[in-house]
Amino acid sequence: MKTKTHRGVVRYLPLLDDVRNLNREQLAHDLLAGTITAILLVPQALAYALLAGLPPEIGLYASILPPIVYALTGTSRTLAVGPVAVAAVMVASALTPYADGDPDKYLTGALILSALTGLILLVMGMLRLGWLTHFISHPVLSGFVTGSAIFIVGTQLGGLTGITMPRGINFFELIAVLAKDIGTLNLATASFGIVAVILLLLARRPLLHLMSLLGVKTATATVIGRTAPLLVVALSIVAATVLEAGERYGVATVGSVPRGLPGPSLDFIFAPGWLQLLPSAAMIAVIGYVESISVAKVLAFRRRQKIDADQELRALGATNIAAAFAGAMPVAGGFSRSMVNFDAGARTQCAAIVTACLVAVAALFLTGLLAPLPKSVLSAIIVVAVWQLIDFQALRHTWRYDRADGLAQAATLFGVLLFSIEHALVLGVGLALFLFLYRTSRPHIAVVGRVDDSEHYRNIHRHKVRTWPHLLLVRVDENIYFANIPQVETELHHLLLERERISDVVLIFSGVAYVDTSGLEMLENMEEELSASDVTLHLAEVKGPVMDRLYDTELYRRLGPDRVHLSTDIAVRKLAPRQVSGKPGAT
Repeated sequence: MKTKTHRGVVRYLPLLDDVRNLNREQLAHDLLAGTITAILLVPQALAYALLAGLPPEIGLYASILPPIVYALTGTSRTLAVGPVAVAAVMVASALTPYADGDPDKYLTGALILSALTGLILLVMGMLRLGWLTHFISHPVLSGFVTGSAIFIVGTQLGGLTGITMPRGINFFELIAVLAKDIGTLNLATASFGIVAVILLLLARRPLLHLMSLLGVKTATATVIGRTAPLLVVALSIVAATVLEAGERYGVATVGSVPRGLPGPSLDFIFAPGWLQLLPSAAMIAVIGYVESISVAKVLAFRRRQKIDADQELRALGATNIAAAFAGAMPVAGGFSRSMVNFDAGARTQCAAIVTACLVAVAALFLTGLLAPLPKSVLSAIIVVAVWQLIDFQALRHTWRYDRADGLAQAATLFGVLLFSIEHALVLGVGLALFLFLYRTSRPHIAVVGRVDDSEHYRNIHRHKVRTWPHLLLVRVDENIYFANIPQVETELHHLLLERERISDVVLIFSGVAYVDTSGLEMLENMEEELSASDVTLHLAEVKGPVMDRLYDTELYRRLGPDRVHLSTDIAVRKLAPRQVSGKPGAT
């Protein structure tokens, strides 16, 4: 029997419970998955560090201690944590104005961002504020991811071609600079980049198709294809060394990468700029959490496992704080790595610990081999990795279904390309909330009647129904709150003016889940006005939570239980007893 102390420890360190139940077969799966994920992670870590404008080794540092901390504290058994593309470009966007070209300040700023991101997530987890991320609607998030992916591709065009591209400019300015300076293109650099892109693309569907023809299982072929980046890196290093690409052709290479691991440092704590970087850190925290929790839930659902959203906040918070002390950039759960980890058969976060250990071995002993690696190859890895995130089909689907959501999605997408990433996200969320308020401020209000001799009541403009001259049945299909009070009140007045013989009005609350104070005041005023006109107000199909709030109000005291009906049909049978069973008449 588990003690209370044990349950408390497991709540914050879920891996301990998994390890207790780990058998040899599961351990073997974790060892294999951890190894395969490490093969993918090493080149990605280098590439994403450069994307963030940081030295390549920072990506390796972000892939060692942070994943171990998450492995101990996270509730997802297969989420692979480390540097990710969207967070990397947000780091670059935040640090470019902060550092003003100073490399040391740039690195210090990255550590401050990691610490701030971790603290924000940790506080949100302690206060159970994960629900705040729900204000980022799926269309806005989709537009943000697509726009960010396009922007990331734009930032890597310089690296692919050898053309010097300035930082801190928008996507269209990047394209303009590229077109203007196309004459400075380095053919050798572009050759390495283009060949790498082609090889990485061939390692996807074409390789999967070929391996399926050879009888290789789809899951195995997928895992093998995901290891292609490391093979491309190895081939590029060999080719660049043989051709002396850096010395003879001016190809930009990674250069000397420090061997070993950094010692924990607290110097960044005393550096200035914490308040300046706080807004950017908040954006990185929110986006990193949303990306991580989305991937974690998808993978957990496939194996019927549970994810604790609040514990994920705390785990990612501790992970990013660990990244700061380890000299690394902000981290989050990566989609591609997590999918590789899952497809390779990872059963617990022991796989992540295996991955971190192998990356540490690479940082200790293999970084000396990276010097001749062309940077254009790392740009190619980034481009191919983020290209799959571009989804115009989602925008088209959203636009067809809901123009308001489509507008928010498109505004977020183009906002990323025109403005900074942070401003685009604020624009998207703000526009989505504004459109939500606008939509709910104009609720659908329907006059209903009885369908044939059934107990069903439907819109008189959509169905052939029976109505009664003295009885007005009105269904409100929205919560009643301050933003839509004028619209609801005006619509009800119009309906009453159109019908002079009305003696009873039944408001059907089947679509109302909440009535705020302004809504209550409107209902009380309406009851008074109707009573003064010898018209009786009734409520029907009031939901339990709404009824709980109405019990102690003046409105309920006026109505009494006789004028609050369980269903519309009960109200009609009470108010029109002689006419309910007759044949349907004209509306």
